[in-house]
Amino acid sequence: MTDLVECYRGGVLIQECDAFGHLNIAYYIERFADAGYELLQRLAPNARWTTRAIATRYVTELRAGDPIVIASGIIRIDAATLTLGHVATNGMGGPATTVAEEIVALDAPDGEAWAELRASLDASKAAWTEMPFDPVKLPEKSGPVATGLARVKTNEAGDDGRLSLFGFVNRFSTANLVNMNAAGMTSTYMREQNRGFATFETRLELFGPAPALGEGVSTNSGMLEVGRSSVKILHEMRLQRGQRVARYYQAGVHFDLQARRSSALPDELRVNASRLVITAD
Repeated sequence: MTDLVECYRGGVLIQECDAFGHLNIAYYIERFADAGYELLQRLAPNARWTTRAIATRYVTELRAGDPIVIASGIIRIDAATLTLGHVATNGMGGPATTVAEEIVALDAPDGEAWAELRASLDASKAAWTEMPFDPVKLPEKSGPVATGLARVKTNEAGDDGRLSLFGFVNRFSTANLVNMNAAGMTSTYMREQNRGFATFETRLELFGPAPALGEGVSTNSGMLEVGRSSVKILHEMRLQRGQRVARYYQAGVHFDLQARRSSALPDELRVNASRLVITAD
């Protein structure tokens, strides 16, 4: 086993922060995509990979002006699937965010070349000491709230001309604003009560080719669970022709923007949110 190695170093720009004053989740995923690319360029520069799933745990806030350092490594190998582990900190100790990213080989995993690559990757596996991500069971039914409808734009596309990881999470981040607005957490409420939303865990699943530049996609969202101060949410993205391309589990809390900690949901907001829970029928 080796140690995680530094694969990204940068900082949080104010324009990357959301209305709640912390780094938007889409810009987290952009950094982890960069770190994963750097790691694979070092370990397997001639191989091609695509991301299938990403689990993220947000331990502490990153805010404008904070530095970001990401250490990464291969923490599991299963046939043609690698799991990359990423740990982001502000460079001053203690994790700010931890990630497990599943990637799949695009080229057939057979023959002598693959055996040699697999042996090399096995020798490069890194120890993972962070809390594991337990499986989350998600319903197949879509949420009741229409939370997005738009074409894939140039600034959301990757080098392959398809919606990037940043683009997926950016759309789901916006979908959450619409979803919480439907539950009564409107912009007026947030300004008057000095409240916001803080995400503490997400799971992104991707299905098949990502939407291409110019292609129309829609998102629907709904609640999975409503607690005292927390909510668990499911977002789903589909092409205009109906094919599901991604879904996104998001767990977060009603957030006191002054105290920078969770705050109990008002009764009315909790009741409204409960009406948006995805039912089994």
